[in-house]
Amino acid sequence: MYNKLLIAIDLNNLESAKYVVKTCLDLTANNPNAVYRVVSIIEPMDDSFISAFLPKNFDKSVVEEANKALHDFTKANFPEGAKVQHIVAHGTIYEEINHIAKEKDVDLIVMLASSKPNAKGLSSNTVKVARNSDKPMLLLR
Repeated sequence: MYNKLLIAIDLNNLESAKYVVKTCLDLTANNPNAVYRVVSIIEPMDDSFISAFLPKNFDKSVVEEANKALHDFTKANFPEGAKVQHIVAHGTIYEEINHIAKEKDVDLIVMLASSKPNAKGLSSNTVKVARNSDKPMLLLR
């Protein structure tokens, strides 16, 4: 039985995120000890031409907005009383997921096989999470 789940969601695709959460809730339906660590990763802006035109603290404001959106999402999609921890990380997606999974000592990482609808295979981030993690994973299509 899984008690500590790391649920990786993309706030840009809320329908897929709802599917991931529903699957996790179904998986832990008879487990009152389940703890859900819901993570959304904000990738940093690179040193491209566009980033030169963005405000100085742009990444920080994006993280703050994502944190608010994540709280709104979990409030709407988890039952009242569920043990939910909100995590908004800033960095490379697969590195942050693996870092959080290790730091929080999760029992299971749950994420989509690919964030692209109707993708035939796994995304590069999913492959890198699997390749670099010693935690069990549940990949959803």
